[in-house]
Formats: sequence, structure tokens, C-alpha cells
Amino acid sequence: MKIEKTFIFIIFYLITSLSFGQNISENKITELIDKLNWESVDIDCEIILVLTQSDSISNELVKIGKPATEKLLTAIKNPEKTVAIHIILTRIYEDTERKAEGLGTKYIYKNCKESYGWHHLYNGITWDWNSDEGQTIKQNQIEIAFNYWHKKLILKEKVKMQKSEEIFSNLDKDDKIKFPCIDNRKYENNSEKIKYDELKNIIGLNLKDEKLLVFMERLGNDTIKKNYDDCYFIENYTDGIKLKFSRNDSLMRVFIAKEYNGTLWKDLSFKYKKNTVLRKLPKPDERKSGGGDQERFWFREANLEIFFNTDETIKYIMIGL
Repeated sequence: MKIEKTFIFIIFYLITSLSFGQNISENKITELIDKLNWESVDIDCEIILVLTQSDSISNELVKIGKPATEKLLTAIKNPEKTVAIHIILTRIYEDTERKAEGLGTKYIYKNCKESYGWHHLYNGITWDWNSDEGQTIKQNQIEIAFNYWHKKLILKEKVKMQKSEEIFSNLDKDDKIKFPCIDNRKYENNSEKIKYDELKNIIGLNLKDEKLLVFMERLGNDTIKKNYDDCYFIENYTDGIKLKFSRNDSLMRVFIAKEYNGTLWKDLSFKYKKNTVLRKLPKPDERKSGGGDQERFWFREANLEIFFNTDETIKYIMIGL
């Protein structure tokens, strides 16, 4: 009889303990999700704009993993939480190795050259930041995020997000309608005589340095300046050259786009695709994720990094680390 009572007590203890533990877990998930907001989407512009994935609340939910799915889906239509939850679900189900840190960004301009804000893109959804409203997300993007995860995780359907290139093309069309540009000035590409060694040698120079000022004068005065909390950019779009400065006016990096007509390291060309780069250039010292299916190669000797599009064409080249 005594053994039987002891057995019943053990069973009762195990059942109540498991139930209590489950309640604590569910309460913990709810508590964490309640704390998610725009600040959970931590973005840094160290090299490119990246998701730092340093938010402790998001990381704790990722650590909990799939058991948090139902409550995350329930809260994803809250505009203050949509992006954070979309990123968390991506990390749990599609990006377990934390490779999708790259963040697609398209800048918004008023009056042709006046920086107004930007669109961010991550795993198929976009959201905006501008100086008037801060961070916002459109209702159709909230629906895209919800439908994607609902179909994928609940209905078990095969789903795909729209390609990044198509999304950026649509954003560009919308921006041109909303912020039409009427500019009668003539912009010229002055990069033809620029040499790769010149680009490499200006890294680290101060904005007031005569050598850097002469270089910038050669590119012309058709520049755009963009300010961020910890850095700023001086961009010559026509020449395909963008200069990134620290807040103490030191040139940190040079970004080169396909419009650039000067020379590059070992005759590198924007006509190359990833396989051609691997065949014609030395082996990369490091291969990194550029976000999603995109990749980037780093070459130590040249202090140079190549960023690729999803179709393996070159997106841009960066000098300086």
C-alpha cells in the first residue's frame, strides 16, 4: 500500500511539474514577444548596412526556437513587431547559421539629390525610414510577412518571396512617382583616368588632406552627402564611386559600382561573374555571406572585397576594411 501511494505521488509530481514548466515557458515567450519593437531591429553601417542580430530579446526567442512559433505568428501583424518577428522566424527556420545578416537598402531622395530616407529589404519584405516618420512598414508588407509564414509553417505549402531585384525595381518606380526629379544639370563620368592604386592609397586620409581633395576635385562636384550616427558618405553616382568617412573625417572605405570606368586590381571587371572571378583572381582569403543567397569575397593582399548579386554578377567592390 505504501509503495502504491509513493508511486501515485511520483506520477502526480511529474505531471504537475511538467505542466508548471510548460506554463513558465509559454509565459516567458509571451513576455519576450511583448517587449519586441522597432528597437529590436538593430542596424549598423560598419561595412554595409547589416543586421547586427545583437538584440537580447530577439536572440532569446531564437534560442527558444520552434516552440515560440505560434505566439510569434499571432503577434506578427502588430506593425511595431512585424519586422523583428519576420527576422526571428527567418533565423529559426531558414538561417540557422546566421548567414542572412546583409540588409538590402535603397535610398530615397527629394528634389533629385536631397536625402530623405531609405527602404530596407530583408527576406522578401520591405520597411522604410525617413526623417519625418522614423521607421514604418506598409500594411501590404505586413500581409506578405504573415501569409508567407502562415503558408510555410501552418499550411505546409511551398512558398517563395519575390526576388530582391524585382522588389527594388518596383520601389524605384514608386519613388520616382512620389518624388519626381527635374534636374537640368549635366553630370559627367570622370572616372576613366582613375587608377586602382589611387583608390587604395587614399584610404585613411583626412577629408582636409590635399591629396584627397585633389582626387575628389577630379571627380567633379556632382556629389551627394549622407549622414549617419557614426559615419557619413560622399557619393559620386555618375562616376560609380562612394567614399565612406568616420565622424573624425577619416576616409574608411571606397565603394565602387558598375559605372566606374577606371582600372581595378588585376584587371578585375564588372563584366565578371562569380565563376570568372574565381578563375582569374587569386583564391579569396575569406568567403562571407552578403545576405540571403548573396556572397562576398575578401582578398587580403588587395584590401578589397567583392559583393555579388543573387545572379552571381558583381554588385559592387569595396576597398578598405
